[in-house]
Amino acid sequence: MPEFGLPITAIAIILAAFFLAGLVKGVIGGGLPAISVPVMLNAIDPASAASLTFIPVIITNFWLLFHGGRFKEVFHRYWQFLLPLSIGSLLGAQILVSAPAETMALAIGIFVVTLSPLPFIPKCWAISEKTQRWLNPVAASTMGVLGGATVMLAPVIVYFVALRIDKELFVASMSAIALSSMTPLFVSLAIHNVLSVNEIFLSGVVLFPALIGMALGIWLRRQVSQRSFQRILFVALLGIGLNLIFKSTA
Repeated sequence: MPEFGLPITAIAIILAAFFLAGLVKGVIGGGLPAISVPVMLNAIDPASAASLTFIPVIITNFWLLFHGGRFKEVFHRYWQFLLPLSIGSLLGAQILVSAPAETMALAIGIFVVTLSPLPFIPKCWAISEKTQRWLNPVAASTMGVLGGATVMLAPVIVYFVALRIDKELFVASMSAIALSSMTPLFVSLAIHNVLSVNEIFLSGVVLFPALIGMALGIWLRRQVSQRSFQRILFVALLGIGLNLIFKSTA
């Protein structure tokens, strides 16, 4: 569990993690825990890293969920996805808080490397509405357990890309998904005394670099082509994942 007396290098890594995660979130509308947690694992354990995402996740996703005015549509269309996702996340969180830190770092590293090519998902891949009726609850439960155990929502992002919904609904849906998945995780961390007053304070501190990064990311989204960003994201995810695997097996 992180303390106020963290080494300067650890503090720098944590601040950089949230700046980078905010940058990615500003560009694509998601990915804050997926980027920040793997980077922070170079300085602190997985459960503590997850706890520090508390305030940035809540603030940024509430803002994005209600900003576009699509939150009612999100809950009407995808409540059968959000509910099992929350239950699965709560179950997965038990793995996160009980498994050895090295094991979770290795699992998250392999997970990130495996998913790093996903920014290049073909646009022709789509899930029909008929298939969604039975697939949504099944996929959500499975992804919830994985997300709760690894703090990774990348499979959910890819799943919703395959639904081919419009941009504003996609961003609002990602925010609802992040809140549905991460809230049970935070509750579990609090029950296990991983998310306490100290972590909440530090989580509030790292909100600022996250917001700065998100503002810059929104600006970059208007300057950089989607293809260029896909390449950058692929390299970043691959590098983060390989570094975690190397550290956990060294």
